[in-house]
Amino acid sequence: MPVHHARCLDTAMTGARAVHRTARVLSVFMLGSVLACSDATPPVAPNAQPLAPGDSLLAGMTSNGVWRRTGYAVTGNVQITASAGVAQLVFSPDFSIANTPGPVVYVNTTNNPNTGQPLRVGALKARQGAEQYAFQIPPGVRYTWVIIWCDPFNVPMAEAMILPTP
Repeated sequence: MPVHHARCLDTAMTGARAVHRTARVLSVFMLGSVLACSDATPPVAPNAQPLAPGDSLLAGMTSNGVWRRTGYAVTGNVQITASAGVAQLVFSPDFSIANTPGPVVYVNTTNNPNTGQPLRVGALKARQGAEQYAFQIPPGVRYTWVIIWCDPFNVPMAEAMILPTP
């Protein structure tokens, strides 16, 4: 075999070994990342209190937001109405989000429930279609984000910016 063919073959084999070695390292890293995520601690946030029997949402300030993908496919809109310490979230009929474990709805002053003044509204009721959540909000907090967060892995799924609640 001519010398230049042998050199090309050597170079190709060295390159193939490097690619194989890199693929092994990446697969071990990715597996380790996934396993590490399973031990993730969800955001520390108080749970929203449901409305007391007989409480109702009076007409109040309404703000609309468009769901934006932060990690998973999402479509639709969200509306929040807030008045006198009570809020209601309404997801649009065209709402849809990818299937992942443990999605939780939050309102917050930032787009990350690990920061700001998060309030855990509750587990996502459905992955598609209209849904509503009514809950009490603490006085003095002006929420500007509605967030869907994957609590088991502590990662964002979707977010919608809203006007500050009263």
